[in-house]
Amino acid sequence: MVLTEATGVLCVLAGGYALARPLSIRNYPSADHWESDPESAKQEQRAYASMTAFFMILGGIALVVLGLLGHGP
Repeated sequence: MVLTEATGVLCVLAGGYALARPLSIRNYPSADHWESDPESAKQEQRAYASMTAFFMILGGIALVVLGLLGHGP
């Protein structure tokens, strides 16, 4: 159970980091997009980072709940 909860906590922390620093995680727009229109690429990066963070946090919370309920490895 502890492994499931610990994995969930790590997912929540990674999602929080992605929300706090959206420009420092994986680069979603291509290099050409960054060179041709940096402002648009920055907005796109923030949008994708927010979506990724949302699902990471949601999945992390689900793992913590499953671990607390006794389901998991």
